Amino acid sequence: MKMYDTLVLGAGPCGIRSAIVLKEAGLDIAVIEGYTPGGKINIAPRVDNYPGFTKIPGPDLAMEFFNWLNKANVEMIPDIITSLTKDNDIFTVTCENGSYQAKTVIIATGTKERELGLPNEKELFGKGVSYCAVCDGHFFKDQDILIIGGGNTALKEAIYMADIAHHVYLIHRRNEFRGNNYLVDELKALPNTTILTPYVPVSILGEDKVTGAVIENRETGEQKTLHVQGVFPLVGQIPNSQFIKIDGVTNEWGNIPVDPKTKQTSVEGLYAGGDILPRDIRQIYLSEVDGKMACKAILEYLKK
Repeated sequence: MKMYDTLVLGAGPCGIRSAIVLKEAGLDIAVIEGYTPGGKINIAPRVDNYPGFTKIPGPDLAMEFFNWLNKANVEMIPDIITSLTKDNDIFTVTCENGSYQAKTVIIATGTKERELGLPNEKELFGKGVSYCAVCDGHFFKDQDILIIGGGNTALKEAIYMADIAHHVYLIHRRNEFRGNNYLVDELKALPNTTILTPYVPVSILGEDKVTGAVIENRETGEQKTLHVQGVFPLVGQIPNSQFIKIDGVTNEWGNIPVDPKTKQTSVEGLYAGGDILPRDIRQIYLSEVDGKMACKAILEYLKK
């Protein structure tokens, strides 16, 4: 089994930036990614104010990241990670199609979308229920859709879908939004959108496909039915950390606490960065900074 200096788990902004820095430093590294490189950028309808781009579609920026990775000649391992263990200072990453060892590891596996937990949600996934407007929005051309959430992701996807759908409803459980005010104003200015607060979803209607959704006002208890053909729950993320089999690395929510200066976890030689960290603000540039800080610490650790 080949021994790497560092294995980078995940090819989002943190993982890609880490890999490029370590490769340029002369280390023997590889990136393990079982899905599309670029991470959550791939499902962002639009990225604002990333250096070099005023506005750019998320998938286009993800491709830019992937191109940088290829230009650096970083080895990519396309595989699904099933476990991470450590024995005698050596880490073993087990995947569906093979196992790999390394002296150090950076965990940059990010998060996955949180489900609402409503009846019918799982059954209607792919039949009108979607967690990504960029991926599936074209299926709802000239139809009515419901977006659930109050953060920047929900607001941006609602704006994106307003160009495709006949009408876009957005509900949020509070009267105040967590997302940026300029996005709220942009959404309100669109002629084919309706914002409803403080509403929560009660049920998704339909058998073979979505035919509507029942929502409830949290203050009055009033319920109403929206006749929509698509439902997009955008209510947060769950850390992709279930594969970690080393005690004490994750907290009770599945996030990974790290030293703020080195990004090292509670385990020596194990580092983490990006959206998997326990913090309120998640931005591309913060993930990249995490990666650079972890790389600096890794280079010092390997010298020892």
